[in-house]
Parts: sequence; C-alpha cells; structure tokens
Amino acid sequence: MGNACCTNDASAANETKDKQLTSDAVKIMQAEEVVDATVKGADTKAVAKPAAMFTIKLVKVPGLRLGVDVDLTDGICLVVDKVNPGLVEEWNKKNPDKAVQAGDKIISVNGTKGNAQQMTEVCKTDNTLEMAVERV
Repeated sequence: MGNACCTNDASAANETKDKQLTSDAVKIMQAEEVVDATVKGADTKAVAKPAAMFTIKLVKVPGLRLGVDVDLTDGICLVVDKVNPGLVEEWNKKNPDKAVQAGDKIISVNGTKGNAQQMTEVCKTDNTLEMAVERV
C-alpha cells in the first residue's frame, strides 16, 4: 500500500509539472503570435531610414527668384513645401540625382544652421548660396 501512495504522489507531481509546461508553452506561443502579428502589421514607412544628405550651390541671377516655398515652423531648419520656377528648379533640371523636392529639409545655408529665420536672411542677402539638404 505504501508503494501505491508514493506512485500516486509521483504521478500527481508529474501531472502538475506537465500542466505547468503546457501552460508555459501556450504562453510562449501566444507571445510569438503577438510578435508575428505586430511585425506583419508594422507600417514599413515607420521604419527609420538613414537620411540622405547632399549639398546644392546656387548663384543668384537678376530677375530670377530662388523659387522655393519653405516652412519655418520648427525654427531649426527650412522644410521645403514646394519648388517653383526659379533657381532651385534650374538646379533640379541640371542635377536630377540631387533634385530638391517637397519634404526635404534645408539644414544649413552658407554655414548658418540651427535657426530657420537666420537662414532665410542669408538667402535674402547673399548672392551665392550653398545649402545642405537632408532627405528623410
């Protein structure tokens, strides 16, 4: 009778251990499903891409505008809203691999950076403009 008691205890312990392992396995599988669903549903646009940086050089010509609408809202850089007829459009035609487009950020003009208002003043006063442009 003593053996039966020990056997039942061992059997019960194994059954409890099996239930725990099954429970752990289910939790792992559920976690993997959540990860899979998250990865599959991820917005690929949200994945950070390294920014492309390039420099453009413009020389002002009498009667020809700069030809770019910019947003100064962030106060740090000039965000290109639109390219219009003018120097930037001419640059784009000659340099299609470095064409300035809506969404690009002008992060410096002739070495001035970190202050959007100061960069616009440089654009108004200097005859030659060297701009560092970032495309995200």
